[in-house]
Amino acid sequence: MGASAYEVAMLQLDKVAKRMNLSDEVVAELREPERSLTVRIPVRMDNGKVRTFTGFRVQHSTVLGPTKGGTRLHPEEKYEDVLALAFWMTIKNALAGLPAGGAKGGVIVDPMELSEGELERLMRGYVRAIMPIMGTRKDIPGPDIGTPQKVMAWMVDEYEQCRGEHDPAVIAGKPPVLGGSLGRERATAYGVAVVLQQALELKGQSLKEQRIVIQGFGNLGGHLAQILVDKGATIIGISDVTGGYFNADGLDIAGARVYAATHKTLGGWTGGKQINNAELLALECDVLIPAAIQSQIRGDNVDTIKAKLVVEGANGPVTPEAEEALFQRGVPVIPDIVANVGGAVVSYFEMVQDLYSFFWTVEDVESRLEAHMKQVFTDVHRVAEQEGTFLREAAWMLALNKVISAMRLRGRV
Repeated sequence: MGASAYEVAMLQLDKVAKRMNLSDEVVAELREPERSLTVRIPVRMDNGKVRTFTGFRVQHSTVLGPTKGGTRLHPEEKYEDVLALAFWMTIKNALAGLPAGGAKGGVIVDPMELSEGELERLMRGYVRAIMPIMGTRKDIPGPDIGTPQKVMAWMVDEYEQCRGEHDPAVIAGKPPVLGGSLGRERATAYGVAVVLQQALELKGQSLKEQRIVIQGFGNLGGHLAQILVDKGATIIGISDVTGGYFNADGLDIAGARVYAATHKTLGGWTGGKQINNAELLALECDVLIPAAIQSQIRGDNVDTIKAKLVVEGANGPVTPEAEEALFQRGVPVIPDIVANVGGAVVSYFEMVQDLYSFFWTVEDVESRLEAHMKQVFTDVHRVAEQEGTFLREAAWMLALNKVISAMRLRGRV
């Protein structure tokens, strides 16, 4: 599988640190989180037995504000992955200009193997376990893989019941009736679409000309596919844990979403020719969007990639070795910290709305998000052009300048 997420993150840091001439002192401070917590969560299962789960919450940096970041439920979750994701959240939040540091949480579990009652008891137990380091001015968990709105609703309810006070701003990604922001559920996907459209416009192209492949069909991939189809693009390939699905003339995305919502996966869907993950990534297309998990495009498979543009919907799906190879072939990679920051931006919008008890329309949310994403991409593209470097390296330079400036002003380096 190649390098781990943490190894990739550290390779990225070392590369940019060398270019920016950062001191060993600064790099050492960035490598380690300010705080990390590993918890054990006993859950009474439906059969009456108790099963104990392991969870994590990592707070990487608070120099720019309280930490924010998602909560991931995955059977292969590891502390090192959560650490890498928290580190990337620090970079993303800084790049987006949010007054927040990076955090990430996770539980080692396959949520599809639990009943709804078991999952609810697990997530309430997780909140109780990490409560000492949670808070609107401390750390604000949000959604990620396996944590849809109903899960975030259980989490905010458990926190408020334990605290004995109303505090909706402490959790992001809630249902709107509990203080969630309209537009949050598809915010990450909407942000990816905005950035892709802007990148194409710089090349004199439009979405209507694009044949697109999306790896991943969860909340991000499913919403993104629908948004891009609505904007005129043709989606020729999609995938989930059951494999890939291909149709050269374009897939019925609305039908695929209905099927996946009904059956929980695309397994058995007959709307496209079934192919494996390697074949999906190797499809001839204009745009490839890996929107599943990290380290999907690596040194051992990068030569099979035929896309003209790669957009990272997921966190860390392209390894540094693969990115270098794509760069040499003239295939741009729009990095995760630029493309998928829309969820973090709207989570911040959600907190602002909760704190003021003044809520915006979905049109207001998406208009503000679009302006935010366009500014981020414009800034990163300008620096990349000036420095003659990757978009990722330019993004990191912009973000690290903010983080390191705050570290120095606080006297931490």
